[in-house]
Amino acid sequence: MNLRPKSTRGIMRAVVAAMVPGTLFHALQFGPVVWLQTAWCILFALLVESIFLYGRKQPVRAGLSSLSWLVCGILMARALPLMVPVWMMLLATFTALGLVKHASGGLGCNRLNPVMAGLGVVAICFYQQLYPAPLPQAPWTLALDYQQILEQQLLLAPRLSLDSISGATPLTAGFLSDAAPYTSWLGYLAGGLLLAYIQVIRSEIPLAILVSAATLCILSGHTIQEALHNLTLGGLIFAAFFIATDPVTSPDSRAGRILYGVVIGLMTELVREFGLYADGICFAVLAANMLAPQLDTIAHSLFYPWNMSKQGSNITLHR
Repeated sequence: MNLRPKSTRGIMRAVVAAMVPGTLFHALQFGPVVWLQTAWCILFALLVESIFLYGRKQPVRAGLSSLSWLVCGILMARALPLMVPVWMMLLATFTALGLVKHASGGLGCNRLNPVMAGLGVVAICFYQQLYPAPLPQAPWTLALDYQQILEQQLLLAPRLSLDSISGATPLTAGFLSDAAPYTSWLGYLAGGLLLAYIQVIRSEIPLAILVSAATLCILSGHTIQEALHNLTLGGLIFAAFFIATDPVTSPDSRAGRILYGVVIGLMTELVREFGLYADGICFAVLAANMLAPQLDTIAHSLFYPWNMSKQGSNITLHR
């Protein structure tokens, strides 16, 4: 039985529903900043989408009814670091929907993943201005109330003074042996598996990402237990199921999608092991987006001769 939604609106509603468990776990662990950031990003997504639909002389009501802006807002809120100011959320959303989506021709025409493009602008241009990521065993954001969070987001109060870790990656900071894990990955894994079950996403992409990232982690000298724990850090599982599986920016062939997932997993792990940024999933996805047509070509050249020889042998046997 095919459970896949038959309309774009139905697919977007399924993605939103699948995001709920992970977002709930994320908010329980890191506090009300998660809900406020989600509300801001959804508001900005609605605003930017409406402006660009109107500017392109597209029917605004019909364009908004697809709910793609809602999915972008929710995904952007989770992808951005916590406690970013409001203007950074607006900039990231403008980049995602305005410069990447609508400047490319609208829904289904973009070459890059809009959410990762928006995150990339913030990560590259304003990395030094971001608060350090709260650690799961002692999240400093949990002590902040709504008023304090709003004052920071709107830049109405002095910047918080935190005794925090450096920008080292989770691997070099020694977090793999930490007993307190992130909990949101459980919700995103459950939601991602649901999307795979109803055929909204292609399961070979997240599987290839997670297997390749864990394999490289083991080859880098970590234990199997550390490699598995490494998969739950940051936004790897979230991105593997909800970002990298975007059908518009991933390869068309199954073999190409497997190569695509392997590229993302390996690049993410390389940044975690040797890079300056805390997580490399953003840059890995954007690089893989650019390589998607080439990955389809490579997959075709690798597997097409084998498939043809297999079909030829089957014909011979049949005769």
